[in-house]
This record gives sequence, C-alpha cells and structure tokens, in this order.
Amino acid sequence: MTTSPHIFDVTVENFEAEVIAASDTSVIILDFWADWCGPCKTLTPILEKLAVEYNGRFRLAKVDTEAQQEISSMFGIRSLPTVIALKGQKPVSAFQGAQPESAVRQFLDKVLPSLGDEKLAKAQAKLDAGDITGAVDELTVAIALSPGLDAARIMLADIAMRDNRIDEAKKYLTQCKPVTQLEAEYQRVAVKIETTEQAGNSPEAASLKARIAANPSDHEARLQLAAVLAAESQFEPAFQTLIESIEIDRQWNEQAVRKKLIEYFALAKEQPELVRRFRQTLAATLN
Repeated sequence: MTTSPHIFDVTVENFEAEVIAASDTSVIILDFWADWCGPCKTLTPILEKLAVEYNGRFRLAKVDTEAQQEISSMFGIRSLPTVIALKGQKPVSAFQGAQPESAVRQFLDKVLPSLGDEKLAKAQAKLDAGDITGAVDELTVAIALSPGLDAARIMLADIAMRDNRIDEAKKYLTQCKPVTQLEAEYQRVAVKIETTEQAGNSPEAASLKARIAANPSDHEARLQLAAVLAAESQFEPAFQTLIESIEIDRQWNEQAVRKKLIEYFALAKEQPELVRRFRQTLAATLN
C-alpha cells in the first residue's frame, strides 16, 4: 500500500474539509473504486504513483464506493473506476474506465496549473505575507520554468518599484511580449514607472538637485528634495538624499535630518525591505 501525504482515503467525516474546502487551494483528484472492480486494481496504482511523482501538485482522494455510498451518490457514480478532478469546489474534468499511464498524465496536465503558474501563486502568497525576498525567488524560478510567463515579469517590476528601482522595473517590462503590453496589469505598472520618473524630474526637484550639486552641504535643499520625493512615494532616493546629508554633518540643526529620515521610515511602511535596508545604513553611518 502506498503511503504519501498527498494520498488519503475519503470518509463522510473528512469529506467537507479535505475534499470540498481543500479544492479551493489544491486540485483534488477523486478516485472512485471498489474491491470487486478489476480495472480499479490497474488504475489506482497508476494514480498513486503519479500523486507521489507530482509531489503535491494534486491530492489523490480515494473513495471506496462500497463503504462511502453517500459520497458516491452525491457525485452520481454509475460505473467504476471513475476519476473526477475537483477545483474550486467544482468538478472540472473526469474520465471512466482504466487508462494507461500516458493518458492519465495527459488528463492531469490539462487540469493542473503549470509549474510556472504554481510558482506565481506561491510568489503572490509570499508577497502578501511580506516576504519580498521569497517572492522574488519564486518569480525567478517561475520564469526559468516558463520563459513566456510575463505575469512573473510584471510582478518583479512592481516589486522593484516598491524601492523605486526604476531601471530594473523598466527592464522587466521591456522583456514582456507585445500582446502582454495591452493588459491592464502591465499598464498599471507602466503608469507607475512613468509617474515616478516625472516626479523625480519635476522643475522643483531639478532646481533642488542643482542647489545640492553646487553645494553638497546645503542641508536645507536636501530636506526639501527629500520631501518632494517622499510626497511621490519615491522613498529610496529620498532616503539616500538624507543619508548623504547625515554623512556630511550628522549634527546639523540638532540632527534635524536624522529625525526627518526616521519620520519617513514610518511613511514607507508598505516597503519593509527598503526601510530595513536604510535603517541598517543609518546605523552604520552613525557608528
């Protein structure tokens, strides 16, 4: 008997949680079988083998139709073996009768998301949990597995824009296919890049940058430039501008620049990795 965390026997007690609810997050393959069914003895081992090989890309839920007649009736099972793919609490595909392994693989590959799409979903989950580094790792692997997966490039561009890494974000977008450039998510990130570039090149920002270039110790100009940048959520160049001021004179105006930088850290709470990096930079600068 095959033992695997990806294979389990279905009962009335675990049906709702392990089959119905679980299908919201994982594809559930229901194998309806019976001990008297000869073809079942051929098909079930193939399904078990593939459940182990696919290593969690789906869960195999085995239903003994003799012991679980209520569940069998719920799905209207008329002949054995019957295999049903469940996704999002709905049957999405099925077949009846014993099938060769090659046919079962084709069935699975049609109902399962691609490896790249799975990595994309994991990246989104990590991003939602605040694990930026983990999300980037998943997206990098997703592109390696599925080079045409522009959704991963768009996500990487969006992540880069959290730290205002404009050139990096633009690089990811330029790698996308022309048809992708018509999609709403692509356009959203592209507009974010354009808006950020325009803000950083505004007449006010340009004037302040000119003052700083003429006099690097013009701390007032640095504070004003950081305020302009922060107002446009360009926190990375704002932080860098203030760090440079502290490096020149940390005590200027009773450490006004350090205090302002700490205020901006609080404003940039949606960019935790950026804040963490510049907190470390600040600490190193003050030591």
